[in-house]
Amino acid sequence: MKLRQGLLPDSERLECKLERGVMKMAKLRRVLTHPGKNESGQGALAMVLLFLMLGAIILTPLLVFMSTGVKAGRVYESKLQEFYAADAGVEDAIWNITVGNLSTPANYTLADNVNDRNVNVTIEDGGGGVYKINSTATSGTGGNTTIECYYGALNYSGLLDNAISSNGTVDIKNKVDVTGNVSAPDCPYAGYTGCGCPNCSYSIDCVNCTNCCSQEPLSWPTAETLSEYYYNKVKNLTPHEGNMDIDIATDPEIGPLYVNGELSISSGINDESAKLNGTVYVTGDTKIGGSKDFTLNLNNQTIFVESNSAGTGQEAMQVEGKVTLAGSGCIIAVGDVDFHPNIATGSENEFIFVMSVENTVILLPGGNFYGSVAGELEVGVHSGHNPFIMWTDYRDKGLDFPMGQQTEMKVLSYTIK
Repeated sequence: MKLRQGLLPDSERLECKLERGVMKMAKLRRVLTHPGKNESGQGALAMVLLFLMLGAIILTPLLVFMSTGVKAGRVYESKLQEFYAADAGVEDAIWNITVGNLSTPANYTLADNVNDRNVNVTIEDGGGGVYKINSTATSGTGGNTTIECYYGALNYSGLLDNAISSNGTVDIKNKVDVTGNVSAPDCPYAGYTGCGCPNCSYSIDCVNCTNCCSQEPLSWPTAETLSEYYYNKVKNLTPHEGNMDIDIATDPEIGPLYVNGELSISSGINDESAKLNGTVYVTGDTKIGGSKDFTLNLNNQTIFVESNSAGTGQEAMQVEGKVTLAGSGCIIAVGDVDFHPNIATGSENEFIFVMSVENTVILLPGGNFYGSVAGELEVGVHSGHNPFIMWTDYRDKGLDFPMGQQTEMKVLSYTIK
């Protein structure tokens, strides 16, 4: 009868464990050194060969791609260096225009190469205070990059040279007297036989108009351009959020002001007056006027209305009621302008500019108007009070309008060729 393992002497138990360990090692050695049935090692070799073949297929185009990428990177880096060199030429030209008082036309080469590139600069007078700059950087291999840049100040003073300007139509009724040029591409209502431009004075009966004082198409600003121009004057102000009502009886000093909403300016008491002390920028519809007589001195400032509202009763800018505008200044809206104060506006020594950037100006003054009117789609003068529209010289009035001021020069366009 076998004895239970637990009853074996210690020496025998140790011997049994050693025997079992030796048997396991022998089995493991056979597995590692002798392939089993149908395990000759050919499968592993096939896998190795497959991977080598795939590597050969992939490696060649990969190396070609890497080589092409390196070449493209070198070309890109070279063009980038050319761009920086040409840009340095533009910067040099701007410095010469603003500080060096360089006369035009000019053609010169930078004294030192930039990024090992030769840089040639030409400057031409583009007219209206604008300069055309061409800067070409050329590398030793013949590659080159040219930058064309227009530098100057926005200049839309051509609009102020006329009593009435429009890119659409001009409609003058009720024999309103107009003194000054009328500019429009097609203005059958803006003249009569015998009226010679420029600076003609005439009474207009639209039924008999046969001669037009039209001119070449005017340089007309976009809404974005003028919005940026006037927004830059108020962007550091904390905007008034929501609609705002100003009673000049209690607030006689207005501006600079940024209203992100609608604006109303009126007076609760007769014969009050107020003065603008800076740009007034309004995003919503704006109304100036009311039931009480008051005077608003524009003081050479501008009220700019970003709203593009259009249509009767929903104009972007309304100037109506018993309001008198004094001093020189600008009233500009992107949308329709309804201008019909009951009292004469301005004087011979003042200039008021009223403009709709994208739509229509309807002018119905209760008295004489001194200055200029511009409407993109139409300018209509429909007053029944027999007033006259008198153009006066704006050049010494200090208007806040982009007229090529040297202090506001900037890059107007920048093109890489």
